[in-house]
Amino acid sequence: MPTHQENGTAGGETPNDVKAGGSGTNFANGYHGEKSAEKPVDDAETTVSCGLGSWRPNCIQKCANAKMFCFVLAWFMFFEGLMYSGFFKGAITSLEKQFRMTSSVSGTLATVAEITTVVVVTFVTYIGGKSHRPIIVGAGSILLGLGSILMGVTHWWVEIYDYGGAGQNLTTNQCTAGNGSDSCDQGASTGLHPLFPVLVVAQIIIGLGNTPMMTLGIAYLDDHVKKADSSLYLASCWLMLVLAPAVGFLLSAITLTWWVDLDRVDVSTVAISPLDPRWLGAWWLGFLFSGGLLVMMGVPFFCFPRALKKPDDDWEDIVPDSPKMVDTGKEGPKDVVVGMFRALKRILTNTIYMGITFMQVSALSVTYAFGVFMPKFLESHFQLAASDANSLIGLATIPGAAVGLFFGGFITKKFKWKSIRCINFCALTNVVVVIMYGGLWAFTCDNPFIPGLTLPYRSENATNGITLQAQCNTACNCSAERFDPVCGTDWMTYYSPCHAGCAGTTYTGPLATNYTDCSCVVAPTFSATPGKCFTACSARAQGFVALMFFMAFLAAAGQAPAFMVLLRSVSEADKSFALGLNYMAQRLFASIPSPIYFGAAIDGACLLWQTTCGQRGNCWLYDNTRFRQSYLGLATALQLLSIVFLVVAWLAVYRRKRNQDAKEDGDNGEESRKTKDRRPMWPLSLFQRPITRRYSEERIGPFALYDPRSLTYSTETINEGYTSNAMVNPAFVIESATQI
Repeated sequence: MPTHQENGTAGGETPNDVKAGGSGTNFANGYHGEKSAEKPVDDAETTVSCGLGSWRPNCIQKCANAKMFCFVLAWFMFFEGLMYSGFFKGAITSLEKQFRMTSSVSGTLATVAEITTVVVVTFVTYIGGKSHRPIIVGAGSILLGLGSILMGVTHWWVEIYDYGGAGQNLTTNQCTAGNGSDSCDQGASTGLHPLFPVLVVAQIIIGLGNTPMMTLGIAYLDDHVKKADSSLYLASCWLMLVLAPAVGFLLSAITLTWWVDLDRVDVSTVAISPLDPRWLGAWWLGFLFSGGLLVMMGVPFFCFPRALKKPDDDWEDIVPDSPKMVDTGKEGPKDVVVGMFRALKRILTNTIYMGITFMQVSALSVTYAFGVFMPKFLESHFQLAASDANSLIGLATIPGAAVGLFFGGFITKKFKWKSIRCINFCALTNVVVVIMYGGLWAFTCDNPFIPGLTLPYRSENATNGITLQAQCNTACNCSAERFDPVCGTDWMTYYSPCHAGCAGTTYTGPLATNYTDCSCVVAPTFSATPGKCFTACSARAQGFVALMFFMAFLAAAGQAPAFMVLLRSVSEADKSFALGLNYMAQRLFASIPSPIYFGAAIDGACLLWQTTCGQRGNCWLYDNTRFRQSYLGLATALQLLSIVFLVVAWLAVYRRKRNQDAKEDGDNGEESRKTKDRRPMWPLSLFQRPITRRYSEERIGPFALYDPRSLTYSTETINEGYTSNAMVNPAFVIESATQI
């Protein structure tokens, strides 16, 4: 008969009055006990009832369960992903134009929140793991919302966006005598925008708020559900986290078709369209919208108790040799520091934990880099508009990851996989993903035909090199500081109407719809239209994204089982701290450096920089071949590295399982040690339960006939079993010891 303490309740209390910090707390179930002094049942900190302060009505007590917490946490993850992984990543190219950033600078901005997380995650998870975890998670949600709102309000602090450089009068960029030169306008803004530090502060606030979600929130949920069901609960949360960027990219695709200053200028006077590379959409709307949602989402967490009743669970898996939770009520600062370093030593010497962690680091390095720069890659490589690139990502790539995460969690629960089966499946999916990377290299596109940049003018000798000045535009005295592409009737994209030698313009309202008398255009009409020329290679973007869908599905499907291995590899006493270190490692080695070195590699592929008075801004045009080689080459190498770490963890899982089996058999003498587990280490045996274990007669005892695992028994043993249970031996008799 289980005692009250085994059920997680103190003696004489009902399950609804379980104390979160009093005596009788089941430390092994994840509750952090304090000193044994009794406290009133109606104390807000010592009950598991839902409420805010002294307000705890009976009508909401049915919410004090793991399912409701999972529901709230999942929506918190959704709104966080909507803002950070959706609106922010979808607005990167727009922020580069608004604040005059290079890819390296924008990549650095994307890592500020991650750096903040690395700085604070150790203390938040170790100390927060001993505190009221739901309240800390709720405070994080509010901080996330405030940081997002700060990002959005910078729109009203910057000047009105000037897309023309030399002014919005388009006739200044035509081929006329005495046209503008490259002389510097001393009043023009150059270099990085002075309000860039405000974005940095906003990202710091976002990093502070982001820390508790994936550490304390996940640990709290895992502590209060059955281990067999944990994978499905966590996969549901991750599903919302991964679906959110898809919604964010789709919404940003809509807002980026609206002019950035739609609230400050007459949009009908804007003389460029979203297809123009100088177009700047309303990037700030998404930050204000998602920020308000995150602030509201933080309130429900303050109503959850410090601990929930944990269900009875007899789940057994790879058990680490680590202590259970200890009483922390009297810990002083010195004890906290000593305990932290002891826990750190246990975790860092855990081969399974370290292998899974660095496997995630390698894989997530690709994920973070793709999240930041994939829109840029689609825009540049396949000549797509920013809104079209975001739509493709939102409709295909991210949903693939979302479905994969849920699928991985579902099959883990469906087949009740333990660590060995989980890591086998993860290894299989990662190998297939690496093979599929080869298919991405097949979607190649040549550089756009731009005379003076990617090929010489037709009137020029190729041996003289590639230059923007040609015989057909020599008299135009064109400025190279203003990139204003036009598409000639010869299907060549020219740097500007001036560089195409166009002397006339046809307008429809404020928009220039046609340029005429273009001396550099080799065609009967000698005319051009605004914007880059369309290319047939744009259609290949659909096949590229379709392949990315299946790759994202497989990669994500393996992550849920791998995360379950990580959770089971550490004791519950170390779980919050271990998740914090895992979260810190992902930020320190993946999300922080990967956008920086990916951005540096992408900057190396730039053909045309925006320059104002000699100061470099964002890149207007990339070399497609170098961009593809740098981008996909780094991604493929990191994916291969993830498999190396996964193999290390895979071997460690099998080694720990064998050691546990040998330890169990060791209690039965030398004969049992000779019959230790011979389970083959083969990752493809996913759905079959191997029954190669041989148990000795001494261990099985008189009930060998009823134990399906027993492979060694004799006539005497069977008869003894029947006799002790007042049963009659059936007709058949086994004459001698038999093995099956």
